Amino acid sequence: METQGSLENYVSVWNLGDSVCIQMALRAAIELDVFNIIAKSGPEAHLTSKEIVSAIPTTNPNVAAKNLERILKLLSVNSLLSTSLKPSLNDKTPQERAYGLTKNALCLLPNEDGVSITPIIMSGSEMHAMQSLYMLKHSVLEPESVPFSKFYGENFYEYMSHKPETFSLFNKLMRTTSYLYFDQKVLKVYRGFEEVKELMDVGGGDGSSLAKIVSMYPHIHGINFNLPSVIAQAPKYQGVKHVSGDMFDSIPKTQSIILKWVLHNWDDEHCKKILRNCWEALPETGKVIVVEYFMLPEELENTPETMQILKGDVIMMAFFYGKERTIAEIDNLAKCVGFIETKIVHVSHGTYVIEFLKIKH
Repeated sequence: METQGSLENYVSVWNLGDSVCIQMALRAAIELDVFNIIAKSGPEAHLTSKEIVSAIPTTNPNVAAKNLERILKLLSVNSLLSTSLKPSLNDKTPQERAYGLTKNALCLLPNEDGVSITPIIMSGSEMHAMQSLYMLKHSVLEPESVPFSKFYGENFYEYMSHKPETFSLFNKLMRTTSYLYFDQKVLKVYRGFEEVKELMDVGGGDGSSLAKIVSMYPHIHGINFNLPSVIAQAPKYQGVKHVSGDMFDSIPKTQSIILKWVLHNWDDEHCKKILRNCWEALPETGKVIVVEYFMLPEELENTPETMQILKGDVIMMAFFYGKERTIAEIDNLAKCVGFIETKIVHVSHGTYVIEFLKIKH
């Protein structure tokens, strides 16, 4: 048996256990508008905590600056802020530490398309998210239960139906994720929409992704299919028709279907139900276009791509009955309900587009 680890091993694990501090320090900085305050001072600006606090409403600026300094230090050693020294007006401390934006921090600011990663950070640190992960052990102790549902007494979608702020933030999160991986990656690699005349986005949120597809391929008639509560709040998009319903009951007849990060929310039986309803909705020449993160069966590696997929897999377990699957697993589910042929397109960062066809082409 190996001896216990060195102090460095203990500290490494300790830091991992305390990583929630980094998450919540980042959330606090977002809520205090720190990154925007620095950005408004110029692209290369470095501000002291006192200068940042001067733009924040607080009951005690002096103490607030000292407290903010402690948050900024933690963010800086995690590559979210750069640091420099600038002359101080205080004789006792001739220099003060100032903070600027790193490339990582720029992801927290709206880009030219008005998109930032902030909704993902905020959603992941909401109280319901933390509580679900706190209950994670129950996915082992009581495998038939979902940690989120066990604590709140209802599933995530039911919870959102009476939490408008949570629902709004979730939609922003989905739009951001879709922008990063679908708009910026999938649409630049996948060419399968060229032959599509009618496309139904099943579980397509507010229809923004479908609108993006239709804008790039204006010959496509787009149909956004979702629950009535979602469709009721969906904005109008040119070339997109909103249709309400439940994908577990039935799916309207259509030429082609896209399922974008839908199947990983559900267990195998629910996935087969969705895919079976897709099969029944399609003509003989139709296809389902599945966009998902997929796990590789090979040995695990400590890479950002693997880490993101594995964290997503645990989140699926904490919030839903779902999981991140391998390509072989999702292919087996599709074959079980009648799809004959599978076409696979690797996009980027564990993201794949998989086509399921009813007949061989």
